Amino acid sequence: MFAAVCGWLALLAADALAPAPASQRAAASQPAPLYLALGDSLAAGMQPDRQGTDRPTSQGYVNVVTRSLARSHSGLQSRTLSCGGATSITLLHGGEGCRPDGEPGQLERAEDILATHGNTVLVTVDIGDNDIEACINRDTGAAGAACLRRGEAAVRKNLPEIARRLRAAAPPATPVVGLVDYDQFLSLWLHGANGRGAARRSLATIGHLNELVASIYRNAGITVADASARFATEDLTHRRTLAGHGSVPLAVYNICTLTWACSSAPIGHDDHARPAGYYQLGQAILDVLRAPR
Repeated sequence: MFAAVCGWLALLAADALAPAPASQRAAASQPAPLYLALGDSLAAGMQPDRQGTDRPTSQGYVNVVTRSLARSHSGLQSRTLSCGGATSITLLHGGEGCRPDGEPGQLERAEDILATHGNTVLVTVDIGDNDIEACINRDTGAAGAACLRRGEAAVRKNLPEIARRLRAAAPPATPVVGLVDYDQFLSLWLHGANGRGAARRSLATIGHLNELVASIYRNAGITVADASARFATEDLTHRRTLAGHGSVPLAVYNICTLTWACSSAPIGHDDHARPAGYYQLGQAILDVLRAPR
């Protein structure tokens, strides 16, 4: 019996000292899968607190996507380079608010990460809204034509380079998804006849921006996730009952229930999504990841 036990222990010791299979060694040496996000405050999951101050949260669409992908990518980590107020200019060149002047913008930092990490499973980018929407008065919907032209020119100049470099930096098999967003100015519908007119006009402005951004992404080989479809942004026909306002178009109902844009004081008009809205943004990304390619 003693000899048998000694022999069994020797076999266990030898097995423990034997080198692991090559597949196990490769898995152990490979970095954890990474989801990398670039963009503005939506990519940062910003929401207002009770005093109306916007803060990053753990309820953003990056979190929604991460939780879903983690089911098939064990150990998945997410990293967001995004920041509130980011524009196509600051994403490309850096700048106050995102990084102090003189330091790299999100794109350069993303390129460094993609060059060194080795196991990036998804890259998302959400940018361009602030280039245009800063030109539109949130209370009246009035927009300066010269400001809109400058904003569009910035998107046309910067976004193709952002998209091209991001697609080139990511591994060929790694999806790069560009998000186009909802129309926050549909909240103006609640402010009488003038507000309804402004809300209708905003559809053309935001629709044009989304079409421009989507076309630039596609031309660079980036997949487009169109969140406006999940928000029914253009549906002014079907109606829902909105608390305190009665019957409103579905597009207006969604913008008021999925974002903070219809909030009363002290929050007021805040264009960031609520948790339910961030869920829809995340699902828009997951929809295109599930679609056949």
